Amino acid sequence: MRSGRAARSQPGAPASRWKLALVCGLLVVGCGGAAGLWHAHVQRATVAAHLPSLPEEASLNSVALAERLRAAATRTGELLTATEGLGELATLLHANGFPAAALVAYEGLQQLEPTNPQWPHRRAHVLAGFGQLEEAIPLWRRASELAPDYAPARLRLGDALLKSNQLAEADRAYREVLRRTPSNPYASLGVARVHVARAEWSAARDALEQGRRAQPDFVGTLILLATVEERLGNDEAARTLRAEIAMREFSDVPDPWLEALLDDCYDAYRVSVGAAVATYSGAPERAVQLLERALALAPNDGSYERQMGKLLFQLSRLAEARPHLERASRLSPGDSAAWSLLVDLLEKAGDAAAMRQALQNGLRHCPDSAALRYANGRQLARAGQVGAAIGELRNAQRLKPDEARPFVELALLFFQQDRIEEGLAELRGALVAEPDHPLAMSILARHSIETGDAAQARHWIGRLRRQHRFSREDLAALTAVYQQAFGQVP
Repeated sequence: MRSGRAARSQPGAPASRWKLALVCGLLVVGCGGAAGLWHAHVQRATVAAHLPSLPEEASLNSVALAERLRAAATRTGELLTATEGLGELATLLHANGFPAAALVAYEGLQQLEPTNPQWPHRRAHVLAGFGQLEEAIPLWRRASELAPDYAPARLRLGDALLKSNQLAEADRAYREVLRRTPSNPYASLGVARVHVARAEWSAARDALEQGRRAQPDFVGTLILLATVEERLGNDEAARTLRAEIAMREFSDVPDPWLEALLDDCYDAYRVSVGAAVATYSGAPERAVQLLERALALAPNDGSYERQMGKLLFQLSRLAEARPHLERASRLSPGDSAAWSLLVDLLEKAGDAAAMRQALQNGLRHCPDSAALRYANGRQLARAGQVGAAIGELRNAQRLKPDEARPFVELALLFFQQDRIEEGLAELRGALVAEPDHPLAMSILARHSIETGDAAQARHWIGRLRRQHRFSREDLAALTAVYQQAFGQVP
């Protein structure tokens, strides 16, 4: 009987096992679904707890921005797009001048996406802007842990530690950047700043010289090195460095994660400032991209047209620059800089007729423009109208007495007429206006060589050696002329 029952039960055994597997599978799917639902519930609860208050539409400068904020807020309430919607809200608020509201969203995003280094980095940036360095420091530590090769996060960590007088930790942060990228000028500068904070002036100079070897033209290094040399009693070295710095400006650490915010900014002015920073930082294509955005946001603002035209002109993209400068002068006829740039561009492009027309139009709208008076004086001199040219160049000197160009142009005009003493007087005037003007000094050096005054020629060549704006090629040529005249190296 037992074996018979067993025999009868065997055909049903596979079916029982199949039913058992099906039940287990359903249980697994059910548990997985429940876990997914629980995760979605937690996600939505986190988003809801960190949903910032949106600014009133009256405080917004763009209808498009208001629409994007509303759309992002709507997405935060949907199951599949809640986190993405919160990220867009944070970015839009941060990019458009509402950092406190963005901070609320960033805190939630850091909980929702704990391995995304951009959230603690941006959150730290906002807190540091509020002066809350103690709160920002651990966030930059976290960003550096998550993205160890992203130098801006670690550099900003070092800067915050330095400002908080945590010098040893700041030094470690900067040196870690140097370990990963030995030529990073901001890290070398940071190490030097730590030495300065400790009054270790010789060590600071060593760090700066090391950074200078890697990046000779980094203005931040030159500025601090001039101060350090002064503290060490090397006044001549400090003066040489300051002459090399001239009008150049320091630019902050390039930070793509923060700079990307400008792509979501609806304030044309903020975007144009970002373009200027990109230009100073040596990223002209990014500057062009940002100015295109500024022009799209404010199509009838001549200042952005001028800024774009100037940038394209500097990049030698004359055909592209011309319509921007022409439009700038039409939109803002009182903008003398736009007219002056247009005149210079047309002259360089070889369109003499258009240049003369732009010059006359510019002078009609901007009669007190020193740049336009200077340009007109040059044109009159070339046309042989010496008296009128002298009058216009004198006008340019009167309107902008701290600019050397009109003095130099008058000097050249006087030399052509063999009025040597008057020309020399104008060159001396140029050096009063701009004490280290390289063209004025080079002309004086050549005149000293021609008149056999070796001592005076050495004086000018020595000053030119310290000039960043005087090319090494021109210096070599001038030195060769001296050597040929006097039989020795100056």
